[in-house]
Amino acid sequence: MKNFIVKHSVKFFIFSAAAFILCAAAFSVQVRHVSDARQKLINCALSYEGSPYRYGGTDPATGIDCSAYVGLVARKAAGINLPRTADAIYSSVKIISEKDIEPGDLLFFRAGNSGKITHVGIYCGRYHGPRKQFDGKKVFISAVSDGTPTGVQLSLMKSSFWKKTYFAVGRILPASK
Repeated sequence: MKNFIVKHSVKFFIFSAAAFILCAAAFSVQVRHVSDARQKLINCALSYEGSPYRYGGTDPATGIDCSAYVGLVARKAAGINLPRTADAIYSSVKIISEKDIEPGDLLFFRAGNSGKITHVGIYCGRYHGPRKQFDGKKVFISAVSDGTPTGVQLSLMKSSFWKKTYFAVGRILPASK
């Protein structure tokens, strides 16, 4: 019985690793010198694409919201613990100029009249892959709460809603140089 468990555990690990690599390789970003830490963060972020959205949710299997998603990715990929809400994450990171943005930086959005940050996502760079609507365009990934579909997904930075609500870029990893 012990050999059966070990044999199947190894098969499951290999399958899981292959699935992670396939998910992460779904597209590439156009950056000449992205650091290994930033690439690891992007790969981790992409591995959750398709996870369902749930307000207040913290589990990508049952539903996760934007701040929990960004926090999970930062913790798993870089060992960085972020606060629980988008507004608190914004207050805790280094804000940088949009001209200095690199894949792995955080994007903050503000909708409504509260003055608070209402959404956070992870900038991925320029998309190059099979989805023609994104090809060559700047994209980010986040847990989206509204529209069809919802959940963890890629979005165009310049789409009308995100362009209108974009507020700032924040940095949690050192610049790639």
